[in-house]
Amino acid sequence: MFFYDMESHGDLALYEYLYRCIRHDIAHGKVEPGQKLPSKRTLAKQLGVSLITIEAAYDQLAAEGYIRSRERCGYYACDLAPAAKIEEQGNVRFRTATETSANRRREGHASNPNGPQPISQDGERLERRTGYRPSDADFAPPLNGLAPHAQKAPSDAPVLADFTHSTLATTMLPYSAWAKAVRRTLSDESAASLAEAASAAGSPELRSAIADHLRQYRGMDVSPGQVVIGAGSQTLYQLLVQLLGRTRRYAVEDPGYPLLTRMYEQQDAQVAHIGLDDSGIDVNALEDSGASVAHIMPSHQFPTGIVTTAARRRELLNWAREGDRYLIEDDYDSEFRMAGRPIPSLFGIDAAERVLYLNSFAKSLGAAFRMAYLVLPPQLAQRFRKQLGFYANTVSPLDQLALARFIEQGHYDRHVNRLRTHARKTQDALVNALHEAFNDRIAFAGLNDGLHFIMQLESERGERELTAAAEAAGIRIAPLSSFAGTASPSGAPTGTEPQASTASETSPARFILRSDSTSIEESPAVANALANAWT
Repeated sequence: MFFYDMESHGDLALYEYLYRCIRHDIAHGKVEPGQKLPSKRTLAKQLGVSLITIEAAYDQLAAEGYIRSRERCGYYACDLAPAAKIEEQGNVRFRTATETSANRRREGHASNPNGPQPISQDGERLERRTGYRPSDADFAPPLNGLAPHAQKAPSDAPVLADFTHSTLATTMLPYSAWAKAVRRTLSDESAASLAEAASAAGSPELRSAIADHLRQYRGMDVSPGQVVIGAGSQTLYQLLVQLLGRTRRYAVEDPGYPLLTRMYEQQDAQVAHIGLDDSGIDVNALEDSGASVAHIMPSHQFPTGIVTTAARRRELLNWAREGDRYLIEDDYDSEFRMAGRPIPSLFGIDAAERVLYLNSFAKSLGAAFRMAYLVLPPQLAQRFRKQLGFYANTVSPLDQLALARFIEQGHYDRHVNRLRTHARKTQDALVNALHEAFNDRIAFAGLNDGLHFIMQLESERGERELTAAAEAAGIRIAPLSSFAGTASPSGAPTGTEPQASTASETSPARFILRSDSTSIEESPAVANALANAWT
């Protein structure tokens, strides 16, 4: 127990290898629920690694809910729900795009020693570039689209800061690299391929690039045939209802993303609002609701910022296995986790094939790109081709092929890394400025989990009054309560309270701040303006 061969870490960082070893032992019962883990110093000495390595591994385990800390007592293993059929995330080794392409070539030749015959010019082009040979289904008849978690558009009035809107991705996009990808696409592709509508699921090139990206950075073993491209998440929501059925009841988190309710209701589907606790969506309430589909954000919930724990993830997967149920995993900003590795996806540990994965390029490239993607379990991917394969894909072939090149050439990953670094620095500057302006009247939650976090203010004034005062000072900000539906009228679910506290007896007001809505230079002015408005 806790004696691991650290020299066997291979290509993994030491902390990630240790994190995976301990996670495996907890998940498989080798570390019993409630068992105390060795202290950081003891384990560092025992394994012959640095204290920083142990701290990073423990922090990641705590973030995912495998262990919990008790003040002045140490770390203890959490009690995970039993799961009959759950695959452990991390069995898929993180590979480079070159490796995965080579692996696909080897796998394809092993299954067909004679080598498959080209099915079209598009198929030949894709195989030369990526090593992936599409099937006939990839070139089936022609989907539609829009963008996900967009907040209300800002008014024309000048503002000092707008925390309800994000423009970072657009302002930091490497336009020269994107322009090169577009020019190269126009140069290399035939006029016919650019003019011809893509299949319902989208361009094979882009689907292959996304599958490689997910395999390398999210540990998801995905084939291009499971990927569906849409012109934004809103269109994919509509397709999901058509695919799964309008007669179902769809559960959404409360508080949550308001547009989800409207989208499902516009599709004549019943909607159930399910409350949250500090572990994620309430599974007991989900069971009682009669819903058979749950739309959740387990890696970074909007707006509360809650990260669904490992135990709750198992409970959700067990819920989905009962009857004809599905989980829609909305992973809208997982690439922007500020500390540690990204939280493993539900899709990556689902062995029963009940999870549908949804993500968008809106946060990373800007809403104007209007491109999102869906990853379906194999049986639903087949159903999609049969039932919805007649749709035309409304994302232009030029945009899809250019984005595929942009990803394959590494521009997308470098861009996301720059965005994340910038957002982290901006967040640090803003938090420090707010601490100086408010002293001990404020506290924060979810600082490391994504592009938004929660600020709590001790005040005798209500959230509406504070919001109006901030608006008058040129700062647009949304209270957490404004996103509540029916499950939590107060808008303050259990577990969203920041860890810091004050001695004040007043009711706390909670607001959503975005790490990418201001600049390092503007942070002091924004913080002082808020302090003046709220005092």
